[in-house]
Amino acid sequence: MNVLVGVISPFEAWILPRPFVDRLREEFPQHTFVDVWDEEGIRRNLPDADVAFTPFVAREIFPSLTRLRWVQSPAVGVGSLLFPEMLASRVILTSARGIRARAIAEHVIGATIALARQFPAAMRFQVAHRWGQDALEGKSTAIMTIHGRRMGIVGLGSIGKEIARLAGPLGMRVAGVQRNIQDAQLPAGVEEVMPPEDLPRLLAASDVVVLAAPLTPETRGLIGAKQVAAMKRGAFLINISRGKLVVDEAIVNGLNSGQLGGAALDVFEHEPLDPASPYWDAPNVIITPHTSGAMQDYWTPLVALFSENLHRFERGDSLLNVVDKTSGY
Repeated sequence: MNVLVGVISPFEAWILPRPFVDRLREEFPQHTFVDVWDEEGIRRNLPDADVAFTPFVAREIFPSLTRLRWVQSPAVGVGSLLFPEMLASRVILTSARGIRARAIAEHVIGATIALARQFPAAMRFQVAHRWGQDALEGKSTAIMTIHGRRMGIVGLGSIGKEIARLAGPLGMRVAGVQRNIQDAQLPAGVEEVMPPEDLPRLLAASDVVVLAAPLTPETRGLIGAKQVAAMKRGAFLINISRGKLVVDEAIVNGLNSGQLGGAALDVFEHEPLDPASPYWDAPNVIITPHTSGAMQDYWTPLVALFSENLHRFERGDSLLNVVDKTSGY
């Protein structure tokens, strides 16, 4: 088989180190691996590929990809690959679902504690060389503990479930919204699972709302002005999913009015975030540059997943992390 490896990105951190391609060649000497390092190279070589390990498949060349049978994405989100021709094809899509779940869950817990303990305000005092004790711990202090607080998780996939598993032992009461609620068993740490139509109830009851849902036509703009108004006043919003799940103006207005008590935002509709964005100066906000899933070694487990799937593909077995093209994840 011809296997194209084109795990590239505009961001250096998301480019596959070359030694991993050599490891794949050693593990699978029976296959031909073609490694490419730019989008033009991917376009040029995809027509000869049976398998592709890449986040990029251009829609306009898809009719020429008559050999392609399987695409392994190096990411969890595969929205850019779900164009109509791909949806109608027999090409299998698999994702990196679950590999970053623990890292993202720890990020969410850290951000929740940081917002509750007013770390953004404390850091501003630090930068200004000011002792902010009276401001932070005065009679009207906003500092709180998270024990006994309610966390609402929108999306109970591998990431949402891991967040719930960590939040429970800290004394948080967790509920979630999930598209499919047919499973009788509740995920660990989750008290209640609600259908999407019950999102307003989740928002109204939660002290912390975490967005962990994939970007689909149904979730685009999921949190706008109406939803912010429905949230418990002073609640926190944490988004580690996709920037397009929220309406930026509604979030900024909610922060400035105090309807939102704070936010931790790791993803944005346009990245890098514009230096003129009002998010930078909004009160009690933590901005991270799409690093909630950062790990010291992401590549070893990712390439191991691809290797396992390639062995399965050879044998004709079911692959891991197959994307449901209908649902988009």
